[in-house]
Amino acid sequence: MNKIVLPNEIMLGEVSRMLAEGREVVIMTKGFSMLPFIRGEADSVVLVKKDDIRPGDIALGEIAEGVYVLHRVRKVLPGGVVLKGDGNLRGTENCRAAKLCGVVKEIQKASGRKVNPDSAWNRFLWRCWVLIPTLGRRFILHFARKSK
Repeated sequence: MNKIVLPNEIMLGEVSRMLAEGREVVIMTKGFSMLPFIRGEADSVVLVKKDDIRPGDIALGEIAEGVYVLHRVRKVLPGGVVLKGDGNLRGTENCRAAKLCGVVKEIQKASGRKVNPDSAWNRFLWRCWVLIPTLGRRFILHFARKSK
């Protein structure tokens, strides 16, 4: 299969449109912001439209015009959500409900293994991850980035 690389604002705008039509979309991830659970440029995700977003979901949202992030939902607020990448030690993004494009239904690891991010086990792992102090997460993330 050939790899096509498009600017995020173009590709993810089209992904958003396809999700709004009720289609499933598979995209290759980029960056380090979802380490250690999703490895950029190695893992892919299957996205679907979902109306009942909850904390722990991994969501694709447009946080500013043409600026998209695939981050974990930290809080659900009236009219939107607060997002934060698992690999981000600081900072969050606010996303209006109308700008939430979809959620990750499945993570396709580079090894071929398929991971359900909504399973009880994976939600437990994520809850444990956020309880690790920042210094500990920084140490783990350092080695996760190096092992790419």
